[in-house]
Amino acid sequence: MTSHPGRMHVVTSALQAAEQILTDWPIEEGEVLSAAKHALLSCLEGNLSPGSARFAFIQAAKEAGNYVDEPERGPPTAKSFRWQKNKPRRRA
Repeated sequence: MTSHPGRMHVVTSALQAAEQILTDWPIEEGEVLSAAKHALLSCLEGNLSPGSARFAFIQAAKEAGNYVDEPERGPPTAKSFRWQKNKPRRRA
């Protein structure tokens, strides 16, 4: 939810989250907000996983009183698991 009542905004990337949190956020300051800004910028620099930045963004949204329409997940703790086996590569 945005600072405009009744308007929803879908965020699908760290860049969109950073733009949202820096330009159209209902609160100016907050401990969680500062951490989320740092997390998003670190993610954009390639120093933090998107999952961790996502977690921080959701926490900042909740701190600001924004509605989040998605179940909360904790930050990733390890590499993502691939369920599919890799296909063998063909050698030329």
